[in-house]
Amino acid sequence: MPIAVPADPFAEIATPEGVQVHLHRTTAFKTVLLQWAFEAPLDEGAAARALLSDLLTRATRRLPSLTALAARCEELYATELTSHASAWGDRHVLRFGFETVADGWAGRPLFREAVELLTDVLHDPPLECGRFRTDHLEQERTNLVHSIQGLQDDKQLHAFRRLIEAMHAGTPFARHGWGTLEEARGLGEPVVRAAWSALVQRAPARLFVVGDVDEDSAAWAAGRLAAGPHAAPGPPVRPPPLPARAPQELVETQKLAQSKLAIGYRLPAQLLPGSAAPLLALVLGGDTFSRLFKRVREAEGLAYGCSASVAVESGTLVFQAGIDADKAPRVRELVAAELLAIARDGVKDEELALARRALLRRLSDLRDSPRGLCGFRHAALLAGRPHELVEAEASVRRAAAADLQALAAAARLDTTFLLEGKA
Repeated sequence: MPIAVPADPFAEIATPEGVQVHLHRTTAFKTVLLQWAFEAPLDEGAAARALLSDLLTRATRRLPSLTALAARCEELYATELTSHASAWGDRHVLRFGFETVADGWAGRPLFREAVELLTDVLHDPPLECGRFRTDHLEQERTNLVHSIQGLQDDKQLHAFRRLIEAMHAGTPFARHGWGTLEEARGLGEPVVRAAWSALVQRAPARLFVVGDVDEDSAAWAAGRLAAGPHAAPGPPVRPPPLPARAPQELVETQKLAQSKLAIGYRLPAQLLPGSAAPLLALVLGGDTFSRLFKRVREAEGLAYGCSASVAVESGTLVFQAGIDADKAPRVRELVAAELLAIARDGVKDEELALARRALLRRLSDLRDSPRGLCGFRHAALLAGRPHELVEAEASVRRAAAADLQALAAAARLDTTFLLEGKA
């Protein structure tokens, strides 16, 4: 008999601190993954909060160096501490967490010991006279500046970022989760300390736990990590309104062997619920079966690579291709032609079936990844979309060709960005 898959393997636990706890208790993994996720507005404070993701995880008052902290992690069966700052729509998300051996395999209360270590990381850094250490702050500020500068080294990512910044200029959706170069360079200790206090003491937080942990232990962990009441998470992210302007074209020139083309379309918010948007992206440019791969790369040989992706939180459909600069006009024509063809004639049964299979496979693969399970659930909660995998899969199966056709018909060209390569 097939094993029944629960509609929602996560239990949701309310805590006095106002933290949402999402616990997936399972013995399927020998480890326990914990993610403590702060949510803040994606604003000018992003750089200071992003710096905290590395500043806090380098030392604590009791473990005042990277070496001491690493040694303690080794004592905890090589527990891995993690931290990451990212942008999601108009939210700034900072995740702190750990992955450790489950208590049953360790033969000791390892989960609680790891929680206590993470609590120190968040709430008890090695301050000097109430201030962050100057050497730690300066080093992490330099690292953050270098990381932001390094975004330009990946030319495809650079083209994508420039497109997003132009499409959503003047809104939080244009911002990167690390802030700007100017913001990072200008970070001083009082600003960083204020960001730390606001984040760990008041910012909305959610706790995700996957592994063999009971509800009482998960609730206890939330209380330790919160260390007091936190604001409730905000409402789901909504795409920004469509701007009242004509499509824009931008060109940037660099010394490159290959040019990068990025084309951004807006999708109306009322058509984004359901699975039509990710399925449309797959049909257009998600794999070797996709229309643009077959036509742009294989039939006409215009691109070294081409793809399509969708961000439901911002209502954005993006096409990207690595090309010779003189091929840009033709690639743009083909992208517009394929969207128009779907809007006029719909999608074929075979290509919808292939896209549906690919998306269902991606969702199914998440069950083998604690990080994937937590990431999917958090993103769905932020977007106000179904956060149970079973329901998400059902949504994919329900999507009809007419849904993709309607979305293609409503897609509106917004911005074209060409990173033009010059010898």
